[in-house]
Amino acid sequence: MTMARAAGTARIRYGRVGTWAFEPVPPETRRSPLKRSLVVWSFLLVSLGTAAWAAPPPKKASYVDPQAPCFRWPAVDFDGDGVFDRIDRCPDTPPGCTVDKWGCESDRDGDGVCDGRDQCPHTPKGMKVDKNGCPAGAHALGDTHGQPEMPKEVAKPVVPPPTVTPPVTESERQLVEHGRIRLENVYFETASALLLSESENSLEEAGAALEKFPDLEIEVEGHTDTRGAAAFNMRLSQARAESVREYLLQHFQLRGGNLSAKGYGETRPETKERNDEELLRNRRVVLRVLNPDVLPKSVKVENKN
Repeated sequence: MTMARAAGTARIRYGRVGTWAFEPVPPETRRSPLKRSLVVWSFLLVSLGTAAWAAPPPKKASYVDPQAPCFRWPAVDFDGDGVFDRIDRCPDTPPGCTVDKWGCESDRDGDGVCDGRDQCPHTPKGMKVDKNGCPAGAHALGDTHGQPEMPKEVAKPVVPPPTVTPPVTESERQLVEHGRIRLENVYFETASALLLSESENSLEEAGAALEKFPDLEIEVEGHTDTRGAAAFNMRLSQARAESVREYLLQHFQLRGGNLSAKGYGETRPETKERNDEELLRNRRVVLRVLNPDVLPKSVKVENKN
């Protein structure tokens, strides 16, 4: 029996008589270095592939160091916090959070909600909060355990404003008590319907009283004394009544249709004219109410014709 094995460029033979023989291998049977390299590398690749297939998968790390160096694009900001990813140590910051120069959110009260979204930035330490950073259940019914007691609002009593009663003038008192206003201190030029400036105060007071009762129908009465002709006195009283009416309409918000003028001359004297004082009393202008039912029911109306 003869065995042969390749070793380098020689062949070892085992003879029948148990002796070894070494002889050169013929050139035509030698393997080239390239073939030997392919065989060796094929064997190594098959061995490595088998080992990788048989090895168990690596375990996932439970902790990732946020400061561990890794490749990031130099001018990209995926979380939109204003810090580029190449220096962002917290690349997954939620939107709306305020971050520092390293891209990490600030949380001054330590409740887990960043200051940019924290609606209660001064929550006591250790208190449970909701997604807005406010005490959990602070606005819910029932679950108030461990929450600070909210101060109760005490309803303030509604104090009505003080009622200010305007002072009642003499003209207004006459109007509501007697249904007429006798105009005192109203003066005209002698034998004329021209009003004198001394009459202004009395007319202003009477006009202000009439404005408080816009639905009243008023007749402006003109009266004279018995001196002079009766026909002249009738015309003079009519002219003076119309002069007073025009003044009231020009200076106050009164309805022209509710204000009429009529002269009575010397036909309705108040006194017998025994002296100058009684003569002056008969020369008068009176504002008389024609519809006294508009006045308050409790007011006594004196409506003399």
